[in-house]
Amino acid sequence: MKIYKAKSSEKSEYDMLFGSPRLEMSGRECLVDGLQSILEYCEDRIVVSLGSQIITFRGSDLKINSFTREGAVVEGDIISMEFSS
Repeated sequence: MKIYKAKSSEKSEYDMLFGSPRLEMSGRECLVDGLQSILEYCEDRIVVSLGSQIITFRGSDLKINSFTREGAVVEGDIISMEFSS
């Protein structure tokens, strides 16, 4: 029987669920977990900071439907998402 050890670069299940930012798309909504701040907010562009990354949502009729300490839900006709650091 072989024993496999996780490589140090691999993230544990805990990190994937609780330690790292996460995006989940569903229809006209995008759940953003790990949100630190909202940098820009208008109808055609929403920019959010996840600490080490910045995400720019572009589209039309964009709004933040829900906002908590853990994250936010961006809703609207999302045309693109840009990732930068």
